[in-house]
Amino acid sequence: MILFSGSSCVSLGRKVAAGLGARLGEAKIDRFPDGEIYLRALTPVKGEECVLVQSTLGNGNLVELILFMDLLRDRGASKIHAVVPYLGYARQDKSFNEGEALSAKTVLKVLHEFPDTLTTVNCHFLDKEGSFQFHGIELTNIDAFPLLAAYFKDRLKNPVLIAPDKGSLHYAKHAAEAIGCEFDFLQKKRLTSEKVLIETKKLSVAGKDALILDDMISTGGTIIEAARLLKSQGAASVSVGCVHGVFSHGVEGVKSAVDSLVCTDTIDRGGISAVSVAGLIAKSLQR
Repeated sequence: MILFSGSSCVSLGRKVAAGLGARLGEAKIDRFPDGEIYLRALTPVKGEECVLVQSTLGNGNLVELILFMDLLRDRGASKIHAVVPYLGYARQDKSFNEGEALSAKTVLKVLHEFPDTLTTVNCHFLDKEGSFQFHGIELTNIDAFPLLAAYFKDRLKNPVLIAPDKGSLHYAKHAAEAIGCEFDFLQKKRLTSEKVLIETKKLSVAGKDALILDDMISTGGTIIEAARLLKSQGAASVSVGCVHGVFSHGVEGVKSAVDSLVCTDTIDRGGISAVSVAGLIAKSLQR
């Protein structure tokens, strides 16, 4: 088996290869002066089973993934396993307003055209792990929430796990079981057209170490507001863990609002990416 890393997942790809006992494939990835992507596989793949690891944060990474998968097929790979730890466009899984593009479906239709298997990590529109069909497209989803929970388990003295919304309760329940603590979720109540009240559903956080776990932090606005709320309710500390650290407005605003911030390496954020999903990906591929 040969594993190739896209430009967005170089470090993670190496770790997955080590977990699989796979050879690391070499490729040249560059850009033409006009920004178009140049891609060349330097390792022969004819008759070989190949794994390609590439997150799609940004349109360039998505195009690179598509080119890379088709390249491996053209070069004669016997089987291609595409691993997309962070799947971009997954938030637009429904047409929330009339006339909107169903972007998640469109992107997955394109991606599904090339590999034999497609694997994601905490895909935004899926609330558990396993094999799924989305508009007839097959994919495998891996849950990294227990890894985040395990990271914080021995770091918090009196934890209570807080899901950012009711939709995250399934993940939160399993993470809370891994830690051995109670869990709750935040609910929003719109007071006016401009003012929203956020509060915990039932549990008190006074004197406790509040842990917010989410699949993704994008702008960070909701997390910052939630951290302020929990501290105002007497939380001894507020820690935040997320699977996908998008941080489209930068990480400093979130870091300054919480006591601890950690994400996985589905998107490489340096020292903040303290939890690796490589082992989960390797085990999923072995299965």
